[in-house]
Amino acid sequence: MFMKLKVTVVAVVAALCVFGFYVLKPAETLTKEQVILSYVFQATDKFHYLNKKIDDDFSAKAYQQYLKSIDRGKRMLLATDVAALDKYKTEIDNEINEQAPLAFYNEAQAIIQKREIEIEAVYKEILSKPFDFNVAESVVMNEDKRSYPANENDRKELWRKLLKYQVLSRYHGLKERQSDTVKVKKTDVELEKEAREKVLKMYEDWSKNIKQNDAMEKFSVYVNALMSVYDPHTNYFAPVEKKDFDIHMTGRLEGIGATLQEKDGYVKVTAIVAGSASWKQGELEVGDLITEVAQGADKPVDVVDMRLDKVVSMIRGPKGTEVRLTVKKVDGTTKIIPIIRDIVILEETFAKSAILQRNGDDKKYGYINLPSFYADFSGEAGGRSSANDVLKEVERLAVNEIQGTIIDLRNNGGGSLQDAIEMIGIFIESGPVVIVDDPSHIPHPYVDPDPKLKDAKPLIVLVNGYSASASEIFAAAIQDYKRGVIMGTESTFGKGTVQRFYDLDNFMPTHDQYASYKSLGSVKVTISKFFRINGGATQRKGVVPDIIMPDVYSGMEQGEKEEDFAMEWTKIKKAKYKLYPTQPNYKELQDLAKMRMDTSSYFKTLNSHLMIVRKEEKADNVSLKYEDYDREMKEIKASNQQLEKIIDGMHSVKADYLLDEKAQIESDKALKERLGNFHESLVNDEYIYQALISLSQMKK
Repeated sequence: MFMKLKVTVVAVVAALCVFGFYVLKPAETLTKEQVILSYVFQATDKFHYLNKKIDDDFSAKAYQQYLKSIDRGKRMLLATDVAALDKYKTEIDNEINEQAPLAFYNEAQAIIQKREIEIEAVYKEILSKPFDFNVAESVVMNEDKRSYPANENDRKELWRKLLKYQVLSRYHGLKERQSDTVKVKKTDVELEKEAREKVLKMYEDWSKNIKQNDAMEKFSVYVNALMSVYDPHTNYFAPVEKKDFDIHMTGRLEGIGATLQEKDGYVKVTAIVAGSASWKQGELEVGDLITEVAQGADKPVDVVDMRLDKVVSMIRGPKGTEVRLTVKKVDGTTKIIPIIRDIVILEETFAKSAILQRNGDDKKYGYINLPSFYADFSGEAGGRSSANDVLKEVERLAVNEIQGTIIDLRNNGGGSLQDAIEMIGIFIESGPVVIVDDPSHIPHPYVDPDPKLKDAKPLIVLVNGYSASASEIFAAAIQDYKRGVIMGTESTFGKGTVQRFYDLDNFMPTHDQYASYKSLGSVKVTISKFFRINGGATQRKGVVPDIIMPDVYSGMEQGEKEEDFAMEWTKIKKAKYKLYPTQPNYKELQDLAKMRMDTSSYFKTLNSHLMIVRKEEKADNVSLKYEDYDREMKEIKASNQQLEKIIDGMHSVKADYLLDEKAQIESDKALKERLGNFHESLVNDEYIYQALISLSQMKK
């Protein structure tokens, strides 16, 4: 285990101190929304890395961000609506600074709610009549190239074309599936009608969900639109949203352990977490439809047509309490299932390892998958830390006499900075691992807290375009020390900032008249920027792998650089550090990998596929003629089939249990099920296969 660092800056922590925040007006004159907005901006102004002024320039940017939030596709608001709201362009800062009534928000809400009602009538009318897919016309799909409709007729025409495209897509899919599998075929008229009904159902669900948005959900959208002008990662969290974030960070929740999905107005059980309360109770099954939820012996609540997140919040609850689910079984029968809630451990969020071998190579290699840099800051017993868990996996793998290690950080969006620092220390002896710059602009290097080297074996780190934040800190340090080889797509995400949570209730005056405002929620503020030990930031640029392998995300406009108001890339003085004494043979590995990429049927096919897909993605206008759509889809389908054929015939990777797992799996069915699913996900992964080859070629 690691000793805990005395690090004050972590990606996610709770603020416990009460700061001197002000209330300008008597409590009885303020709405809860005004109080939230005031405290959100006081906290952000006090703690944010950037010293932004809340002035007319800020107001104009915030105004545009909110319009994008409520009508990103310019499908709802009319040009006259925007013109009517333009008077608030430079007033938002005044509403914030003076705790004034929220005139812009209230008027915008009144307009958008009216337009939502109108649009419901529009899509129903349009979808009541057949479309003619022989007409040569197109629709602008690039939202940035659209203008707000001048009037209701223009808006209706835009909706007609957008709906026609969505029906065309489904109609084409129905025709394709029917041609392959159905003996008694439906007519084109019947298929077009079925496609329209599917799109209608989709929009009816959309309208239903909008109507279930409560006042705080709507207000959260407004606050976050304003906060985004600081940077993409400074956000407001209503209390329920903060709970969901904590679940993601800790991998723990109190509930029943079932994965749920909304399906035709019902909440459907799609999976049972092995070892959970539902799994142990045994009566809830995949495919069950939940119709009612009761808290113990209380009166059940009908949840048919209720939004999924609201049903989930009713089913979750404190450990030891009972929830009773009324479910409709697959055979049509109804059953009441009582379940005693328990701690649900979301094992898929935690580090896990396997022994891997490549066909033709009898050497064994260790593989560790880390989905996020999780940490439990609550201080409760049983809380887990990603750094400690990775150390345990390293120690377990060592017993299996492995020849090298792969750390898989693909799609790992980051998390705890402290855990990233500690995890780097597993693979180096000592030295700085990251430099943090706070609003004082006095850069501070953070050092590996444990001088002992825990793993000296050859190391490869797998990343992709969605490896972000703490993942980039880890990959950058490994690269800068020349400790291991980074393999992955062109660049990681490029998030080089650190955030901290502040509970707004802690800033409230203690007077009784303010008690009714609680709970206000939390604000996550960007408090610092981190830099590599070589002085460069990962912000916007990310980490460029030593060995680049194209993947399905290659060529996409993605990453921090694509976000509105993303902080700029900067550079500072580099730290003093010594390179790892036994460095990988980078040039040889890069040359060998390039030869493999150039000759690999998988990567050649993938590159051809990406050229076709990216061409379609970048098209501003899309044809609504069936003949044109069919030609484009056939090209993509043929490319997909070629890629799938290559994948099916790819070199397989053998995944095996660790020695201590082999002793457990026969008596622990839940463990056997989890590990079986995990191993299955590894065996046809071309990127793991390539990493294994590079490991075998790495200089020892």
